[in-house]
Amino acid sequence: MLVFPSDGMGGFGEARSIRHVRAEITEAMCDDAHRSSALSGRVFVDAVNSQGAFEVPAGSRVLVGSLPHMIVRSCKRCAVIRGRVHHWELEVS
Repeated sequence: MLVFPSDGMGGFGEARSIRHVRAEITEAMCDDAHRSSALSGRVFVDAVNSQGAFEVPAGSRVLVGSLPHMIVRSCKRCAVIRGRVHHWELEVS
């Protein structure tokens, strides 16, 4: 997955790569006259097994495999004992 982190001012930073993520993406019909469908779903980034893993800020743009670019709507940190991060769940669309 390529991540273009949000700079917090409407722009994006330099691309960063995170390898070995899991994506659960669905396609739905869209009312937009320019697109017939819209993608949304969840991307799981494992703190140990995903190479280059980091907490992706909401508003970032991601490219997962050959799918079109999507925007990260939220990033949920899933922690284990003592607050150590186990994985992150990214809501994307």
